[in-house]
Amino acid sequence: MTLERPLTGERIVIRSYTPEDLAFSTDMWFDPENGRYLSDPTADYVDEVYRKALDGLQDSEDGYYLIVELRDGGERVGTCCAFPAKEGTCDIGYCVHRSRWRQGFGAEIVKLLLDWAREQGWTAVTAEAAKENRASCALLERCGFTVKRESSFGKYNMDVRFDSYIYERKFL
Repeated sequence: MTLERPLTGERIVIRSYTPEDLAFSTDMWFDPENGRYLSDPTADYVDEVYRKALDGLQDSEDGYYLIVELRDGGERVGTCCAFPAKEGTCDIGYCVHRSRWRQGFGAEIVKLLLDWAREQGWTAVTAEAAKENRASCALLERCGFTVKRESSFGKYNMDVRFDSYIYERKFL
C-alpha cells in the first residue's frame, strides 16, 4: 500500500517506501543496537524467505511501509509502518536511526501517523512495545496511548522473545 500523499511535519516528511530505501532500512533494522526491540532479526539470522519478503515491501497489500526523511535536505532518519486491522483500527510501528535518538523524531513520527489515521477514518491506533524498551513505552504514553493488554513477541528466526505491551490510542 502506498500513501496518497506524503505526511509533512515540522521537521520531517513521511513517504512511501521504495526499493532504493532497502539498504538504509535493513542497516537500521538488522543492527543489534538500533533494531534491538524490533521483530526483525540481526543480519546473521536473515534467511532467504525473509530476504524475499523485503524485496516486495513497496508492493505490500497488507500495510504501509514508510520512510522518514528530514524536510530540509531529505536525509533519511527512520522508518515506520501502518497496518489496517479489524474494526476500523490500525497498528503502527516506528524506528528512528540511532544517530537521531533523543531528538524528538519518534514523537513527531507517531503524531503524524495519528493525524493521518484519524483522517483515514480509523477509530483507534495500536502499537506494541517491549516492556524493557522504556523509551518507546514512555513515548507512546506521552502521545496519549494507554496499555490495552500485555503480550509478547519474538525476533524472526532467532531464539529471542520480549514481554510487551499492546498500547492503544482511541479517537473520540
